Amino acid sequence: MSTLSDDFDFSLLSGCYLEMVCFGVRVTRLDFSRPQTFAGVSPYKVSFCVEAGLKYQIDDIVGQREFNDSSTSAPLLDFLLMDVESVEKVETDALQIKFSTGAKITIESDVSDGYESYSIYLDSGDIIVV
Repeated sequence: MSTLSDDFDFSLLSGCYLEMVCFGVRVTRLDFSRPQTFAGVSPYKVSFCVEAGLKYQIDDIVGQREFNDSSTSAPLLDFLLMDVESVEKVETDALQIKFSTGAKITIESDVSDGYESYSIYLDSGDIIVV
């Protein structure tokens, strides 16, 4: 487990949209992509695998993904195909993804348990584990 580096690229989701949301027993996966620019050229992709807290705000719905309550996952489906506006650090190693609609997803860091909170799989093949 590590922390976000001082030179972390907060523009990593620039021009991206949320392409897919996957739910596991103790993980939520968010796959982002940029529209394909040319035929035959692979689109840029970034994935977040979140094992710690994940909060969301969309329209009047404010919630948090609870692994033992599947109904808390459903609102995340409304984020599909939304364009990312920005990514910013909001707390120690917590990231907030803002969408063009005003909706937000906050990926939290849990430093107390000693395990990874989330992993970022970059298009380059690099992996950031927080």
